[in-house]
Amino acid sequence: MEALKLTRALKSNTALQTVTQKHGHVRLANYANKSWRINLDRRESGPAMIVASLDGPSTSTRYLQQKQADLFIRPLTQFHMDQNPNKDEEMVVAKLRLVAAAAADRAEMHGVLAEQRDGWNKLLLASLTNITLAALILQALPNNDSNNVVATLLYGFSTALMCGVNKIQPSQLAEEQRMAARLFRQLNTDIHTNLALPPHLRQDKCAESFLAKAYKAVLALDEAYPLPLFPGMLDKFPKIVRPTVWWPQHEQYHQTQNRRPHTDNNTTINGWSAEVEEELRGISETLKTGDIAEYVGLSRKVLGANSILAIAGPLLTGIAGALNLNGAMLSMSMVAGVLGVVGNTLSHAGQVGMVFEMYRNCAGFYHLLDSSISDTLSEADPEERENGELFHWRLALQLGRDPHSPLADSASKFAGKLF
Repeated sequence: MEALKLTRALKSNTALQTVTQKHGHVRLANYANKSWRINLDRRESGPAMIVASLDGPSTSTRYLQQKQADLFIRPLTQFHMDQNPNKDEEMVVAKLRLVAAAAADRAEMHGVLAEQRDGWNKLLLASLTNITLAALILQALPNNDSNNVVATLLYGFSTALMCGVNKIQPSQLAEEQRMAARLFRQLNTDIHTNLALPPHLRQDKCAESFLAKAYKAVLALDEAYPLPLFPGMLDKFPKIVRPTVWWPQHEQYHQTQNRRPHTDNNTTINGWSAEVEEELRGISETLKTGDIAEYVGLSRKVLGANSILAIAGPLLTGIAGALNLNGAMLSMSMVAGVLGVVGNTLSHAGQVGMVFEMYRNCAGFYHLLDSSISDTLSEADPEERENGELFHWRLALQLGRDPHSPLADSASKFAGKLF
């Protein structure tokens, strides 16, 4: 009768206090102050049968939950998955690990492409400079028809190649891939960090909701930073400069942004109070008017300078080739060729396209922080939010501020101190 009770207890995952590994599929368990031999009878179909019989005293017991990794077969509590109340949660965790693995794989792919496209920038810059200098040397040699023809052909090839390079902006391509690799690594780390935290301290207390956000984040990153060069390359000279957006837009924010959280000055719920919420609203406003606006403005200025250089380089080398056909204007042709080399060097050796992308990503970073504040405050129930203290710490570290000091600084028009 006691053996039957123990077998039922094992099937319901209750009353099993300690377990000892012995040989093969035999385990020793303590139940009702007696030592029992547990045989796992594997059948061809259906779950394994658990048969309990009385045995002598066990010598070295191990706690089941703490030593699952030491068992050669699955722990007893995992043999009856159909009776496990956490089956759905385990499936969600398995899917989250798949998403994390996909993010890690994409991070590696984007990292490889970043190195490749950075190599493009160096090789193409050296090639264009050498081609144009070769044309200038031919012009400086004693005047003859063959030298003029070769110099004109070199100028023409340099102009065409320069137009193509300025169109794709290799330094900007490399920065896009570096940023994508960093964000995919960050997503992978965030997933594992959230899985390691207790459920009540996670950013999203609902595992299914966190899973949905995780795989949508992967898809959003794929769209924001495409792997192929053609088709799908991002516009290198956009007419309207906006912060880069690499995260999924949550419908909840648009539906509930006007709702007021149910907190007051005298209560603190899950780390949230009216004072904390007002501080975050102040930070959000500072991000919009200060940090985001600053980096969007810098992006526009750099884009304007890059546009001028991208047009000037090919235009000047083209003029140099055209003037070279007229022997009387040889000096002007050489001056135009030199200026073309200088413009191309400033554009690509100075990596102006990379600087534009960096500033735009900085604006996107602060836009993401502003969106996370808005999305969090739009949740009316403080219990459903991420813990307020953890949210404050994470935001402070991302802004480069001391977590122990207030985030709002009335003396500064910028919220971020990191960059």
